[in-house]
Amino acid sequence: MNSRVKILYNTRIENFYKRISNLILEDHVELNAEFGHSVEPVPFSKRTSLKYRKIKEGESWGKTWESAWFHLKGAVPKSWKGKEVVAQLDFNGEGLIFRNDGMPLQSLAKGSVFQADFCKDIHYLFKSCKGGEKVDLWIETAANNLFGIELEPDPKPKDPQRHGKYTGIVNKIRLCAFDRDTYGLWVDFEVLKSLYSVLPEKSVRRNRIMRTLSEAIDAFADNTANSAKCRKILVKEFDKPASSSDLSTVAVGHAHIDTGWLWPVRESIRKCGRTFASQITLLEKYPNYVFGASQPQHYAFTKEHYPKLYAKIKEHVKKGRWECQGGMWVEADCNIISGESMVRQIIHGKNFFMDEFGVDVRNVWIPDVFGYSAAMPQIMKKSGVDFFLTQKMSWSQFNEFPHHTFIWRGVDGSEVLTHFPPENTYNSGLSAGGLHNARDNFKENDYLDEFMTLFGIGDGGGGPKEEYIERGLRAADLECVPKVKFDTAEAFFDRLAKRTDELPRWVGELYLEYHRGTLTTQALTKKGNRKLEQKLRDVEFICSCLPLEKYPAKELDFIWKKPSESSHRLCVCLSPAGCHGTGSEEVSSI
Repeated sequence: MNSRVKILYNTRIENFYKRISNLILEDHVELNAEFGHSVEPVPFSKRTSLKYRKIKEGESWGKTWESAWFHLKGAVPKSWKGKEVVAQLDFNGEGLIFRNDGMPLQSLAKGSVFQADFCKDIHYLFKSCKGGEKVDLWIETAANNLFGIELEPDPKPKDPQRHGKYTGIVNKIRLCAFDRDTYGLWVDFEVLKSLYSVLPEKSVRRNRIMRTLSEAIDAFADNTANSAKCRKILVKEFDKPASSSDLSTVAVGHAHIDTGWLWPVRESIRKCGRTFASQITLLEKYPNYVFGASQPQHYAFTKEHYPKLYAKIKEHVKKGRWECQGGMWVEADCNIISGESMVRQIIHGKNFFMDEFGVDVRNVWIPDVFGYSAAMPQIMKKSGVDFFLTQKMSWSQFNEFPHHTFIWRGVDGSEVLTHFPPENTYNSGLSAGGLHNARDNFKENDYLDEFMTLFGIGDGGGGPKEEYIERGLRAADLECVPKVKFDTAEAFFDRLAKRTDELPRWVGELYLEYHRGTLTTQALTKKGNRKLEQKLRDVEFICSCLPLEKYPAKELDFIWKKPSESSHRLCVCLSPAGCHGTGSEEVSSI
């Protein structure tokens, strides 16, 4: 293909992809809205105690860290008969849609550092409406985004907003007619566009994809009625299967949530509710999809604050669709905390999962902490943990870590099977290009047949979106892309364990050449954390002299687990509870 033609094709494809994303919603009507403002969060059961007033698109509803309940009402236009109907909801912050009986349904989110244009604003209502259906929605909103609030890099000392600002705005509260064929065409285009962008310049597969995409653009003829016809043209590129020598990837739905970082712990609780509700909805929509979540503290938050949602999680764990991950109570720092704290992390974490779900979690799952002590393999093995997962070592500043899959040997000779997802992220979008690069980046691809991919946006992003799963379905058997299979991490590790004799060994500490400031910043917080660790140990030693029936097990257990409330910028965690609180990232312990 002529180089000039390639440039024209590429420009045409990019422009068309952007254009059709705006054609998925065919028509809209604004919902009638009332909102009740509150400084602190108000639970669903008390939402009607607030004072409500009307509000329209473009108006502000709250400021930094404030909350509100929205009550939206409307009716589907009769002229939409037979169309799919969705609500498009954007409150310029985080939100959670509730059913009228108090069941959380789906998160709403705006913006992410992992994807510049990330927005989660669509809620599906009617697959094929009759016209005239009534809509009645309750939404809890928060005036902050996924990473807290907006901060000035160098604020003036007397600036009243020097600690940050945020404004809740009603950007969109609409009922929309949803064009499923155009949506499908948009996802098809994204998958093929992402794939050809990473293929060699002179690749036959690249050139043919570009040509086929251009043919589909011709067939579209600026009319969404032709979307289905365009998709039929693209089928020939999706009908080309992966080669027999290609690898597979185990795609695990994921949403890493910092227990306390750039927001109060109260927001961590709501981030759990938003994320877990969204994933239950997706599990019920996609029968082969698998989601996993670590950190028993987050499950405990959900059990207390969202009991109906927690019951749903239990159902899906029992079915094998929801995976309990990570043996630790929270994803704790692994350098600053004491050895006893690390042991307690695993004891409390594994016990919670066994008591609540009947599941023995055999992995330590900490994709986002800042280095790993050489004592960890010994502690893990003695705690009944066989597997370890992180990806943070890929962030090292100077030296590239030599393995993605290996045996990690600790100071006493204990060994655990370890895997680093080779896409080098825990926020994958399951894009074809990202999967292609992960396969080529996988350091053991000369003899291992599969690797893991963690996909979804965390910290309030709600985990995977619908289109992430749609991308995975299209990449299940696609030429030039590793074969995508939704599965649990445990099943992946069990298969991998059969190959341990072939794996290389790494002896000693896993040192991350990044985030080193977490070892030196917030010294008073860390000093308080260590003093409490020592005092808890001493108290338990003294109490062990008491008769067994007088031993304060419940009280001591509570102190080990309790996360302190944070300030808006810093989680001031003087308990060893797993709040992160460094001004940068994780410092705490259990």
